[in-house]
Parts: sequence; structure tokens; C-alpha cells
Amino acid sequence: MPFPTTKFLIFLFCLLALGSALTLHHLYFPPSSKSNEMAAPQTVISANTAEKPAAQESPVHNKQEKKDKTPTETPDTKEKAAENTPAAANLQKENPQTKPSPSERSTSVSRDKPPTAPEFKPEPEPQTEPKPTPTFPAGDTELNSYVLNVIATYQVGKYPYLLNNDYQNYNGVTEDLYYNGRLLAKAHPSGNRASHCSGITFEVFFKAMQERNRKLGLSPDDFNGMTFAELKDFQLLWYVAAGDKKNSNLAVAIEKYGLGKQIHNWEEAKSGDFLDLSRTNNTGHSVVFIDWVRDENGEIIGLHYWSSQASTNGIAYCTEYFTYSGKGTVMPEHIYIGRVLPVSSYR
Repeated sequence: MPFPTTKFLIFLFCLLALGSALTLHHLYFPPSSKSNEMAAPQTVISANTAEKPAAQESPVHNKQEKKDKTPTETPDTKEKAAENTPAAANLQKENPQTKPSPSERSTSVSRDKPPTAPEFKPEPEPQTEPKPTPTFPAGDTELNSYVLNVIATYQVGKYPYLLNNDYQNYNGVTEDLYYNGRLLAKAHPSGNRASHCSGITFEVFFKAMQERNRKLGLSPDDFNGMTFAELKDFQLLWYVAAGDKKNSNLAVAIEKYGLGKQIHNWEEAKSGDFLDLSRTNNTGHSVVFIDWVRDENGEIIGLHYWSSQASTNGIAYCTEYFTYSGKGTVMPEHIYIGRVLPVSSYR
């Protein structure tokens, strides 16, 4: 009995080994109904894989593969993407970024740093010729010195006094005055060189202005840019022919056309200023101021002046007193003093 048992066991072991072998064969070599059709391609594939390992992939292929995998954009996908878009992205869609125009580039604000004010570069001042040094007598000074030089050219006793109403032919000046080539004031047709107070003081003003302009290298026919019509209006104010004396006198004319100022403080008056006065007998006078007359206490009681008047039968120096001195008829409340300032002080 032991022998058959041994043979049986050996037989059984062989059967088990055979079954194991068949099992392994099926695992590694599974049966296929298309084995004949696939045989040839398997041989080619194996040959290719032997020449070029499958692990090496071309970057171009990867990029193309990724591109092919990108889903096609449809209206539905756009709508879903918009729903998932953050608020900042929606803002950009409402305000799309466009290429700014040259004018917009200058005003665009950078997100990287805060805006700064543009650097201020002052424009260079235009070069102008320097004005002459204000030296006496040639220079840009007040008109007073020129006025005194002009009145010194008139010889006393040679210019009679004449006041009439023939304004069309005679304006109280000793010679015809022209401005910008046009006749501004007329001398007496007879040629007698007569004058009256308003005419002679205006003539002195006119000649002094022209002389100063020549000294400064300016046109003699440029009185602060005044036109002929404006200078004519200036003349009427000077002659007290444009209203009541408070609003029509030489000081008003000088201020109105920006040539100078009115002097209110008598202590500031200087020789060569122009002065208009009124008397208690309803007469008036236009003069070139020379100086004040003072009493023993230094109080002003009268004035010295140069003009053309009936009392001296023409051009001469004269003296008159104020009413409060007890010696004259000049009313202190009706004194108007005007001074022509340097050209640089015109306004």
C-alpha cells in the first residue's frame, strides 16, 4: 500500500504542475480571435519602438496636443465664463483697455506709482532793451525839470495876453501844435504869439512831453499811447471845457490818461507841477507852480507861479494870496495840483 500511495501522490503533483503551467500560459499569452490580423502590425510596432523609445516626446507635439485639447468657445461657454468672472474682470469688460491716443497718454495715471504734478518751468522773460538811467536832466524822471526848462525859453514881454471866444481859429497857444501829423491847437491867425493861461500851460506840457520822449529815444508823438482823439479830450479837460471844474481840470486830465497823479498834500508840491486855482470873483487860472508864499511862522499864505495873465499883459511870473491871509482872493478849497510822473510809472 505504501507504493501505490507514493505513485498517486507523484501523479497528483504532476497534474497540479501541469495545471499551473496552463494557468501561467493563459495569463501571459491570452487567446485572441484576431491574432492573424494583428500579427503583422505588432511586428512593425515592436521594430519602431526598438529604434525610438516611447519615453521621448517632442515639445511641439505636447504643445499641439494641449492646443487640441482646448475646448471650442461657444456662446454658452462665454456666458458661463462671464458668470464666473471676478468683479475686476467685469469692470475691464465694461471699460475695455484701448490704446490711448497721444493726448490721452499725457493724462493717463500709472497704477505702479501715484501721480505727480508736472515740473514747473517758468518761461523766460522776453529780452527788452534797458531803459536809460534816470539822471537829470536827460532821463526818465518826472516831467517837472522839463517843464522848468521849457518855460525858461519864453521871454517876458514878448507874448501878449489874449482871451476870446474864437475857438475855431485860436486856442491860446503861441504856435500851432501838431500831434501825429494833425493840428491839435491853433495859434492866433495874426501871428502875434498871444496866449492865455490854459493855452500856454497846455503848450508847456506838450513841449515838455515831446522833449522828454526825445531824450528817452521815444517818439515825440507818443503820450502813453494816446490817440489824437484822446489827446483832444485831454486838452478839453485841461481847458475846463468838459464840465464843472471839480471834474474838468488839468489834474483830472493827467490822472485820467495815466500820465501822473493829483497832489493833495500841499507840502508835497514841487516846482514844475501844474496848478489850477479859483478866485472869489468867479475867475480861475491855470499856472505852472513855482513855490509857496509863507508867513513868519512858515504857514502857507499864497503861491508864486508862471503863466499868462491880464495883470502882467502876457507871460510872466506872478504871486497871489489865499483868502485867509487877508491879502488875496484865491480860494484854498479849489486848488488842483497835477504832476506828470516818469514814463516808467505810466498806467
